[in-house]
Amino acid sequence: MAQHQDRAELVNVTILFADLLDSVRISSVLNFWDYDELIIEYQNYLDQAASESGSKLVAEKYVRGDELALFLYDPKQVERNRRILELPPDNPERKKLEAENTRCENEALFGALRTGIVLKNAWLSAPVNFDRVASRQLPFDLGIGIHNGLCLLRERGDGQARIEGYTINFTKRVEGYSRVGRVTRLMMSRTATQRLRFIRRRHVVMRQRLGFISHKPEGEELKGLQTGLELFELKFFHRLRLLPPEDKVVVFEQLLRSNPVNIWAYHMAVEYHTYLESNYDHARDLALLAYANLPDSEKICYDLATIAKFKGEMEQARFFAERATKLNPHWDLPFGLLSELSIREDDHQKALAYLKQAYALCPDSPQNCWDLGEAYVKVGSIKEAGDYLREAIELCPELLDKEENLELAQKLGVNTDELEKDETGC
Repeated sequence: MAQHQDRAELVNVTILFADLLDSVRISSVLNFWDYDELIIEYQNYLDQAASESGSKLVAEKYVRGDELALFLYDPKQVERNRRILELPPDNPERKKLEAENTRCENEALFGALRTGIVLKNAWLSAPVNFDRVASRQLPFDLGIGIHNGLCLLRERGDGQARIEGYTINFTKRVEGYSRVGRVTRLMMSRTATQRLRFIRRRHVVMRQRLGFISHKPEGEELKGLQTGLELFELKFFHRLRLLPPEDKVVVFEQLLRSNPVNIWAYHMAVEYHTYLESNYDHARDLALLAYANLPDSEKICYDLATIAKFKGEMEQARFFAERATKLNPHWDLPFGLLSELSIREDDHQKALAYLKQAYALCPDSPQNCWDLGEAYVKVGSIKEAGDYLREAIELCPELLDKEENLELAQKLGVNTDELEKDETGC
């Protein structure tokens, strides 16, 4: 048997596939030249958006026909893996190398999600879709699939490297299944979803900002892959700082008004006006339109509660926040909002109770730890307050960048000089 000249190494890769939905039907409706023009515009917008996604770990990218593929990984992981195998399990250098691998893999996965959102925003607001929305037609949409796992990084004799392995095929199946999605049609594998939910970025744990719908494909829906798989469609995302520019917001507003169940359009329009522009009256009008059509969305209820809080309408804020907790009792942010409302009413015991619920749901959130510590200060439990503030700072030392936070920690006797940064954060 002939020996292969190419050298291969295992590396953890996050893969994103994006595809123009219903491209066969579209090509059968449009004439040849119109479809060709559509694909050229599609390729240009996706290629530019992928290039501007902000991740430094996009090692490979291509656009072919109506398909875009991204491979995100750190090429230096190969060298780190070799060094890890040479060191004993308890060696400090090995632990440091493993932590760096984890950090890069987390960043690649979050980078894929961020890129997926940027891609959809860029394409949905492209001229061809702007014209369709303006004429009250549904836009041409994207299906997106994301998965991460081990691949072979093969160095060829010509000095180029390429990614190979089952992970690529599986990701393509995930993307293919996205077309049966019910909300955003951004689909992720179970392994990618579970890992993403626990990634921490400064004071935020990603599961505080993301919601998913579980799908269990049946029969041949994954084209011959094993049955019993579970995939997850992105249901909502909250304040990820991935909003469209001002001149594109009108596209998402028009899309929401013509299709009030389009949760993607809702996110872009309402979050822009609520959290960026502080235009609460306009944001509430759009949110109420969506709420009338999607009354069981915890995200819409949470936004309506937040808008009411900003406007000083405490009774309405409490109504929508409590409804959000009933719709999704596993999401911690509405409990945090209820604690804020209780503090405004000088009911610190009730605020403490809500924060305990938020902490129980997401104990690895630095913000939950800090808020709980402050709540214990308000009720006079100084020891508990110091313990939770210390835990928060251990998880996120950046909390001490605020002078008032540093003063409070020192006042409670927290030794901030001995706290070290967690190496697994992004």
